[in-house]
Amino acid sequence: MMSLQQASFRQLAALVAVASEGSFGAAADELGYSQASVSQQVAALERLLGTPLFDRPGGPKPVSLTPAGRVLLPQAEHILKHIASAQRYVDETLAGATGRVSVGTFQSVSVHLLPRAVRALREVSPGITVALYEGPSSEGLIDDLLDDELDVIFIEGSYRDPRVQVTELGRDPYLLLLAKESPLLTHVKRGAFPLVELDGVALIGQPPLTYQDDVDVILRSHGITPRYLFRTVDNGAVQAMVRSGVAPAIMPRLAVDMHDANIIALPLSPQVEPRTVSIAIRSGDSVLPAARAFVEAAVDAAREVL
Repeated sequence: MMSLQQASFRQLAALVAVASEGSFGAAADELGYSQASVSQQVAALERLLGTPLFDRPGGPKPVSLTPAGRVLLPQAEHILKHIASAQRYVDETLAGATGRVSVGTFQSVSVHLLPRAVRALREVSPGITVALYEGPSSEGLIDDLLDDELDVIFIEGSYRDPRVQVTELGRDPYLLLLAKESPLLTHVKRGAFPLVELDGVALIGQPPLTYQDDVDVILRSHGITPRYLFRTVDNGAVQAMVRSGVAPAIMPRLAVDMHDANIIALPLSPQVEPRTVSIAIRSGDSVLPAARAFVEAAVDAAREVL
């Protein structure tokens, strides 16, 4: 037994065109088919339903819908509109003009760089929506990218893997944060703070698996054993502790609110290697155009803040 589930979109398009134009000949002109082809499509649809869809008076009189045709027509129009909408969505997605991109990030990038990247993306592709996920480490974000859980990720440093395409966004220097009235300010020389003066000083920091690991490497490379009075993953809380005079902190510039009038942010002496901030997507043709568009927006944003 045949049913409407076997109907093709061409058959429904023929039904709608004949009903709209009033004749098979005019419907053929509208669709760009031959009149015989339109007749065959309608006839096939009628066989599926087991009933005529048009009354055909012959001669110059227009055809008219039967009761079954009048019931089916609005449903056919609805289906065709959905197909046209789906086609537009696919075309726009392939063009990078619309779609949804899942972005993995870490806290310090989220403060300054990420908002500018999203703004830059919205300016060129307002149809793209962005879903954000903040991860604890670059390694975890890379795993999520390779597992297809995320479309694009920010990472610290670089990453070599043929499955991943990495773009370096820029360098982010480490700064020492002191309270405005900190007695440690007496050690400042030529606008920088000597690292040696941090020996034995308790700091405010973050837990491991964050930029804190890099800070500890820097301190140890200068013979300083890191000591922490307080740790938190919240950059704002770290800065608040410094502001209150509890202890200083070393933070990457992207993590710092440089407009805080009660904080003094100083470069370190000797100069330490800044961290590299990069953005990554999966390699290959399967990458969403929206993800590539986000990378371009992030590159533009990085020029402002890195």
